[in-house]
Amino acid sequence: LFLPVPLDEYWHSPVKIMLVGRETAGWNTRNGKNTMLRALGIIPGVTADQVVKEAIVRYQQHLAVKNDGTPNLKSRSRFTQYHFRLARKLEIPPQAIVYANLLAWDYDRLTPLIRPENEVQEVISASLKLLTAQIKHLAPNFIIFASGVRRTDYILKRLLTEYLDGYETLSVTPGRLWEFKAGNAICFRIAHPRAMRGHQKYRDEVIERIKQLCNPGH
Repeated sequence: LFLPVPLDEYWHSPVKIMLVGRETAGWNTRNGKNTMLRALGIIPGVTADQVVKEAIVRYQQHLAVKNDGTPNLKSRSRFTQYHFRLARKLEIPPQAIVYANLLAWDYDRLTPLIRPENEVQEVISASLKLLTAQIKHLAPNFIIFASGVRRTDYILKRLLTEYLDGYETLSVTPGRLWEFKAGNAICFRIAHPRAMRGHQKYRDEVIERIKQLCNPGH
């Protein structure tokens, strides 16, 4: 189970941002703790409270720290590199950005979207309920859905129409960038940060757009 936990820096930040990926891809997988059976309370001796605590502990480890307690800003992950770039350009600490995921489980370190349809729908339904609760609790100013530009659009639109209060498209660059408003948040859908072939420009454009909206007139 993937559960984001906002750090104190998020609540104190002048701008509140959620950066949403696609799925966990190995999150608590090697230790066997990232299963739906455990989260559903089906396994004897495993309580929901225990699963939540495990998820919180794992999330608190997702940003590596150096011996002096400061974040280690080096990562091989393109997604984490974008997280750090976003924080640096907006002049906020990386801990102020909440990392979330569209899907709360992976399948053997891969996307659960490869599983049979009934399993996929269970994962999507449970994940969207969790993500909805996160968005409502965190009340971000901006949400960046860096979960892909095609394969997950139907999941994102289901989140917006079935679980939130719909959306209003502000601008679209087909296959690259979609800017829209959902509730009180300005949202962006971009390719996963590992995507190249022209996508870098639009990832940077999102950062500039947030800076512009945070400092109107500048």
